Amino acid sequence: MSEEKNIESKIIKSFENASVDEYIRYLKSPWRIIWSNLLAGIARGIGFILGVTVVLGAVVWFVAQMVDVPLIGEYFQTIEQSISEYQESTNYKAEFQHMERLLEEINTSLKR
Repeated sequence: MSEEKNIESKIIKSFENASVDEYIRYLKSPWRIIWSNLLAGIARGIGFILGVTVVLGAVVWFVAQMVDVPLIGEYFQTIEQSISEYQESTNYKAEFQHMERLLEEINTSLKR
């Protein structure tokens, strides 16, 4: 009987050390699961955006450096011009101004 209690106490201590009770509380609380998954998704999204920005920035920089290389420089110059034209064509300034006006209208209507 004493050996049985000793084994039981070792099992209980191992569960406590492994934080099983906290994990069970986590599984029983859907809001905790939603919150942690939301934060993980936000972190993944920010990481993805930062990674893509760094990689594309490095590619654009590399292309800009290759323009001066003989023979293949013309091809890279064409690519650089295409990238510049795309940047200029995707300027969403007017759309952002329209959204800002709408948000201001909503804000003033909510204050009434």
